[in-house]
Amino acid sequence: MGVEKYAKIIAEKNQLYVLPDSTKVWMQPGSSIRYAKAFKQDRKVWLEGNSLFEVHKHQGSTFQVYINDAFIEVKGTCFLVKQEDAHCSEVTLFEGKIEFNIPSIGQKTVMRPLQKLTYNPVDSQSQISDIANISWEDGRYNFKDVPLTQLIQTVGQMYHADILLQGVHKDESSFSGSIHYNEPLDNVLNKICFSLNLNVRKADGRIILY
Repeated sequence: MGVEKYAKIIAEKNQLYVLPDSTKVWMQPGSSIRYAKAFKQDRKVWLEGNSLFEVHKHQGSTFQVYINDAFIEVKGTCFLVKQEDAHCSEVTLFEGKIEFNIPSIGQKTVMRPLQKLTYNPVDSQSQISDIANISWEDGRYNFKDVPLTQLIQTVGQMYHADILLQGVHKDESSFSGSIHYNEPLDNVLNKICFSLNLNVRKADGRIILY
């Protein structure tokens, strides 16, 4: 019996990678995916880091993404996986249908569009919440009336940046607009500042909006 061969892709920057079945993977810097070279019949991907998947639908063939001790089973859909640390993984479903599986406790959770599942691999606990104001389309995130605090948290995670608000009425401000997956952070900050009449400065490795 031959040894199964694998391909491994490591993203040094924001990168779009197309799998052999035409599935698109939008990878963030430092993320990696691994899959068997005989991929089309057994569509399994092992992910480390943060990536967004646009899964190409194949009749009679499911698609699985493995993260830590859990996996996501897909039919044909668009979803984002974030793994910021060893205690928290997030799966955000933008369209389609996925099933989040935790084999160690025999738990399966079916997700519907515009839901986010948070998973702690240490204690196998998961929780679902709704996200009604962020979507994904053609390589960009679309924001609709997103509260400023949520927007800053999301942008900070996307760019691994420490962003602070200073002297801003957080509860009164919201943002609508789009951010392309490989748009430079400075462009994004300028867009936010222009929209919300803010200023930006950098100090001690932090970005401050005021």
